[in-house]
Amino acid sequence: MTQFLGVLAIFALLVISVYSIAKPAWAFALINLMFPFKQVLQGYFPALVVYGPQLSAAIAAIGAMAVLYKASKKELSIKTVFHPVTWATLALYAMVTFGLLYTPSPETAKRMYFDAIPYMVVFLLIYPFLLSSLDELRQGLFLTVLLGAIVTLLFLFNPSAEWQGGRFIINLGKTYGVTDFTSNPLALADTGGMMMICAAFMNFRDKGRLGFVFTIAGLVLGLALTVVSGSRGQIIFAVIIAVTMYPIARQVKNANQFIGVAAGVGFLMLLIYLTFTFALSEEATRRWSGNLVGEATEDRGKRLSMALSVFLSDPAAWVVGKGSNSFPFFTGSLIDYPHNIVAEIMLDYGIFGLTLFGITLYYTFSYGRDMIRIWGNDPVARGTVAAWIGTCMFALMTSLKQGSIIGQPTPFYYWIILGKIFFDEQARARQREFERELSGEPLPVASDLPEVPLSDDGYTPADAQYGQ
Repeated sequence: MTQFLGVLAIFALLVISVYSIAKPAWAFALINLMFPFKQVLQGYFPALVVYGPQLSAAIAAIGAMAVLYKASKKELSIKTVFHPVTWATLALYAMVTFGLLYTPSPETAKRMYFDAIPYMVVFLLIYPFLLSSLDELRQGLFLTVLLGAIVTLLFLFNPSAEWQGGRFIINLGKTYGVTDFTSNPLALADTGGMMMICAAFMNFRDKGRLGFVFTIAGLVLGLALTVVSGSRGQIIFAVIIAVTMYPIARQVKNANQFIGVAAGVGFLMLLIYLTFTFALSEEATRRWSGNLVGEATEDRGKRLSMALSVFLSDPAAWVVGKGSNSFPFFTGSLIDYPHNIVAEIMLDYGIFGLTLFGITLYYTFSYGRDMIRIWGNDPVARGTVAAWIGTCMFALMTSLKQGSIIGQPTPFYYWIILGKIFFDEQARARQREFERELSGEPLPVASDLPEVPLSDDGYTPADAQYGQ
């Protein structure tokens, strides 16, 4: 039975891969699930373990072909990718490259850098071009939830899965007699948190009665995947975001809407509690023991304190930092990092790097705020925007406990897409207005349009109507 599931998974992946070339939203979902999908397949077929990089490269190639297909259909938007968040991110990664020249740990820095190049190419140069509208983002997130639920089930029933140290992992080295070669629980937890947030915030009313099923399945299975992975930070962050940001995903203008949102939050909390009760088995509770939580918290605190003290002790490095991946030099480890992306940027790239990070954060917040205002009256669009803002927030919070700017460009590629969709919809609204003027059709009367605050870039109420 398990072999049949494995064969079925490979067949489904092949079908999805071919289909994704003509449907970029599917390629978007495939890249979102790249790491857990690869681990699940390796669990069913251990021989694929040695082809891990090739599997990642194949998914990246599918994404690239989807972008080329989009370009051949003249549906590829390039200019909208290059907004302030993108420019600041590219400048930051230029500093990463430049930092290789003066880092005190050149060998480990170069090794990490060159190992990370394929992922930088995928997430910074391919991933943002797959989507060109809010509708495509909505479709991509829905597919991420749907396919993610299937991947979660394949993981839970994987023949190579077992409990180990309070984590439910896929033992990839069992066949080869290697005890410490296992699946990456952090990748699984990140996927589960993303699924949970998207399922909780998105409005699936267009799916009819199945909409409720998609919401429950995505939320429960996403949270369950995060819980069994044993990644405490992701669990806490996902739950906090789902509960506190839920009112952003649902409009509140009167008493009835307030009662509806309050009921939604209550139901969400009940579902979270029941999922915890079911998924938090005796093995999983080991990760929540006072000793382990205390040790992990103390370790993160020591790393943060060391990065700060090293930075402050050398005023000469305050402007451009100590250089890429300098942390191992001061800890005496071969491979190490602060586990906090802000601390790493501060230590390695100084005030200049922190300024670039602040720019990306500021504009991401600004775009998210304006998108909620513009699409606030459309329940479906509002839910999609809130789901992606929640995903961006989740990526930021996890980067503060495990983030590394060299290891993987999280959360920047999420933020780039948020800005891109914002400017894509702006361009589309202006095009529609131009077409109306050419046809001689009267423009909308301002008094007939919903009151939408004017954003910093001049996005008008008329644009808001067209954006919906």
